[in-house]
Amino acid sequence: MSRILQSPRNVWCDLPVNDFGLLVDGDDYYRAFYEAAQTAEHYIVLAGWQFDTDACLLRGPEAEQAKLPVMLLKYLDALCEKNENLHIYLLAWDFHAVFALEREWMQQLRFNWATNDRLQFLFDAKHHDEGCHHQKFVVIDGRLSFLGGLDLCDHRWDDRGHKDPNPLRLSRGEPHKPFHDVQAYLAGNAVSAELAKLFVSRWKAAGGEPIELPESRATTAAYEPLGAVKLSAGRVMLSRTDPQGSPTGTENCKEICNQHLDAIAAAESLIYVETQYFSSQEIGDALANRLRGTDEPPLDVVLVLNMKAETLKEEIAVGLAQSKVLRDLRKAAEGTRHRLGIYYTVPATDGDAEPERATYIHSKIMIVDDRLLIIGSANLTNRSMAVDTELNVSVETEDPKDALGKSITGARLSLIAEHLGVSSAEAHDASGLVATLNDLAQRREGRLRLHPSPTEKELEWLEKIDPQQLPFDPGAMESHDHDKSIFVGGLGALWTRLSGGASTAVGE
Repeated sequence: MSRILQSPRNVWCDLPVNDFGLLVDGDDYYRAFYEAAQTAEHYIVLAGWQFDTDACLLRGPEAEQAKLPVMLLKYLDALCEKNENLHIYLLAWDFHAVFALEREWMQQLRFNWATNDRLQFLFDAKHHDEGCHHQKFVVIDGRLSFLGGLDLCDHRWDDRGHKDPNPLRLSRGEPHKPFHDVQAYLAGNAVSAELAKLFVSRWKAAGGEPIELPESRATTAAYEPLGAVKLSAGRVMLSRTDPQGSPTGTENCKEICNQHLDAIAAAESLIYVETQYFSSQEIGDALANRLRGTDEPPLDVVLVLNMKAETLKEEIAVGLAQSKVLRDLRKAAEGTRHRLGIYYTVPATDGDAEPERATYIHSKIMIVDDRLLIIGSANLTNRSMAVDTELNVSVETEDPKDALGKSITGARLSLIAEHLGVSSAEAHDASGLVATLNDLAQRREGRLRLHPSPTEKELEWLEKIDPQQLPFDPGAMESHDHDKSIFVGGLGALWTRLSGGASTAVGE
């Protein structure tokens, strides 16, 4: 059995780690960050798609018993006031105006005004013209890191029960949708130092004053936060999507795309995926080709996705392209020995009535044959594979029955159990997994449901346009023309295809 992860094709760096595992959902990750940040002696760096000053890190009794503030900005400011040697840096994507109504206004002013001078916030717009910064990671003193799909912002907190309603699932005093995501924790000097270098490189490129982060002292103390799904890994691999190749300067890094393509090609029995979006033509084609293979061993493919796009903007940008990918995958699996299961999940409710809304899937995970686990910021979209900046961490074993393989199996079972609404011990193993999950979903036993896409409406749209030709989800760095960008030309291109009329770019 040859290894899937190999540098430089699909790995940026291969590094030792003391402790590694998953924190599933915001409750466990926000608590872990809150507690770990208090141990910082010299620095904390945070890079993300989005931060909110009033993101609530602790809820309920934990918040009531906390000795420091639980809102993000007040908490970070209090840490600086408490420790005169502590420096905190936050680097957020300088979002496009199309997102203005979804973001907290005047963030740079809020983070930097009337706060400690050693707390600094910077927007980062130094990315490819058609892309954005989507990496989400934290480094504390060069010894402990977090990375994955979760940002420290509003509307992202939930616990693993996904109960609806949940009086603790509030943002700015208002209830929000059930929300599922996963973050990794990595304890170790080598991996944290590499992530710190990445942050410093991006900070400098974004126009920030040069920063020097002190080297951390070696530590052997075990780290296992509350709620952790521990993975028995001694080494981890970091991979990127980054047209600019920060911090190495190697242009057009597509390590994440390559690792997914190679994982699909190498799969022998099982592919398990959780992703917010699945619109990547390249990844979709690779999986479809694998499902068409009649000489390959039978494969169980489990995809856990969102039930539908949340907004019209989301439907146009990636929802329709995802419908096309799912349609093609279903066609590819027809008449073969392979088993394809596509699902969404619903929250836990009181009573027998069907929940009115689904749990929002925001995680980005792939598990293959219980020997490879990938987690990070990258969705299975064209842009995450090509033009956005993304960051994943992976572990691999050549023997799924060794300690690491068994822990990957445990992580997969834990995730499936959460989606079913049962304990890990009751979750189901890989053999015949799709058949079992289909049966449970059809009988609505548990919280897993069969995914409805493509719907009749989506099929009607797919007859009129090819969503892969729209500029919302670019799969290559082909143009630096402002008029062809995702935000300027996209709506005009869509209107042309739907109406057959002349295109008028947004903003003209």
